[in-house]
Amino acid sequence: MSTTPPASTPITETKSWLLQHERIIIVALVLAFGTFGLDKVYNVEAARKDAKYVAAAQIAADDKLNSAAQAATVAQVTQQYAALVQTLAAENASLNASLTQRNVGLSQQVTKNATLPLPDLLARWNTLAGTSVTVNGVNASVSVQDSRKTVDLLESVPVLTANLTDQTKIASNYQAELEKSDVLAADLNSQITGLNTQIVADNNACKAQISAVKADARKGKIKAFKWGFVSGFLVGLWGGHSGL
Repeated sequence: MSTTPPASTPITETKSWLLQHERIIIVALVLAFGTFGLDKVYNVEAARKDAKYVAAAQIAADDKLNSAAQAATVAQVTQQYAALVQTLAAENASLNASLTQRNVGLSQQVTKNATLPLPDLLARWNTLAGTSVTVNGVNASVSVQDSRKTVDLLESVPVLTANLTDQTKIASNYQAELEKSDVLAADLNSQITGLNTQIVADNNACKAQISAVKADARKGKIKAFKWGFVSGFLVGLWGGHSGL
């Protein structure tokens, strides 16, 4: 009795094809799922690092803006300070010229007083002291009131001289402080310049880190593909041996 083989159907043909290519299918599936899974892992890690360095880059950018604003403020204050120093220097030069002129005038008047006739000398006395000293032959006639007034005027000379010495010392101390403030301002400007340079360097470093993270993400995808391929290949071999 002859047997007729069962008619071929799409289902049987598909089953036969699947059985014949079982190893390839297993490799392809493992490769696909392995690649997908590892790609997700690397992408999540890369995104986490990327967000971290993007945040760092934003902080660096904000610091740069703040530093630029502070530098502008310092530059404005420095400009105002320079203008003030220039004004004060001009005023001091004028005061020094007046002081020199008064000292010369005093020296000339003292020399002149040494040879003035008595009437002229007493006239000078009355002008300076606000007195009414008169000539009495070859002598001067001075009242008690004018004597006291003259003595009071002379009393102020040592005090004024001492005060001038102290004020000169105070002015010298202020000048020393100003010179130190000039040095401090120069140091602060140098520090600001250095900080700006450091911020630019940090910003560039953050950008470089971001680029490195993105490169790592690309490498991760390649690694995911390799791991998926190897895993699929090994599973396929295992399946083939099991079929045997």
